[in-house]
Amino acid sequence: MKTSILMPCALALCLSFAFPAQEHESGVPIPPVPSFDTEDPVAHGTALASYADLRDQGWKDEVSQGRMTLYSAAGDSVERSFTRMVLEGAVDGDKILVRFLTPAEIKGVAALTHEHAQDSDDNWLYLPANKRVRRISGANKTASFQGTEFTYEDLSNLEIAEYTWRFLEQAELEREGEEPQPVYRVEARPRDADSGYSRIVVSYHRDHWRRERIEYWDRAERKLKTWDSSAWTLHHGRFWRAVSIEMANHQTGKRTTLDSAKVYLDLSRYKSSRTGEARANLSDSNFTTQAFQ
Repeated sequence: MKTSILMPCALALCLSFAFPAQEHESGVPIPPVPSFDTEDPVAHGTALASYADLRDQGWKDEVSQGRMTLYSAAGDSVERSFTRMVLEGAVDGDKILVRFLTPAEIKGVAALTHEHAQDSDDNWLYLPANKRVRRISGANKTASFQGTEFTYEDLSNLEIAEYTWRFLEQAELEREGEEPQPVYRVEARPRDADSGYSRIVVSYHRDHWRRERIEYWDRAERKLKTWDSSAWTLHHGRFWRAVSIEMANHQTGKRTTLDSAKVYLDLSRYKSSRTGEARANLSDSNFTTQAFQ
C-alpha cells in the first residue's frame, strides 16, 4: 500500500503518522554474543532464546499500521486494516494494543494484552457496538482472535520464563523465492497449563537473531500452524522488523497474512507533521481498558 490507511485521530484510538522517519542510529549497543554451552541442549536452547530476546531490547515503543487478509481453505479472502501499538516492558513484559479500522462491521474492535514475565498474560477485548470490555480468561486464550488464524495467546510475544527451552539443531530455513536462511531451531514447551500448544519450535536467524519461523503443535502433539516472517527491514540501524507475516493452519487449510505499510520504533525519533516537534513516546496510559474508548 502506498498511502496511509489511517485518518487523523486521537493517539489512543488509531494513530496517524503522516510524517517521514528521521535517519537515526539507535544509540542502543548490540550485546556481545556469549559463549554457549553446546553440550547441554536445555542450557543451549535457553541461552539462545535469552540472547535473541536481549538482542531485541531498547526500542522503547512501536507503532505499525497495515493490512490483514484472511484466506479460507478454498482461497477466498477478506481484507481488514489495523493498527498495532506496543510499549516495551522495562521489567514485566510488553503491553500491546491491536485495533481494527476496516471493514465497517468490525471497526473499533480492539484487543489489549499485558504480558507478564513470570505469570500468565492479561487479555481484554473491546466491542464498540455495545461499548463493552471483556476480559479473556486463561481457558479462552486459545480461541481465534476475530476469525483469524491468530489466537489471543499468539498476540503476546514469547516471554523466556514462560517456556522450557531445548536446542534442536542448526539448519537452513527454505522458503519459496528466497535464499536459504541459516537458523538455530529451538523447542519451547509452555509452562502455562492453559496454553493451546504442547510445544512450539522457533527458528532464530544465526546472524541477525530474529525469529524467522515459529511452528506450533496442538495439545495432541499434532502439527497445527506455522508463523513465517519475511521482507525484513532494519530500523535505526539496530532493530529488525518483518513487513510480512503469515500464519498458516495446517489442519484447516486457512491462513492469515499481515502486511505492514508503516512501522515506527521509538516515537521520540520522529517529528510531528503538525508542529515539527519530536513525538512523545507511548506510556502506560495508552494501554488501559479506558484507552479502548
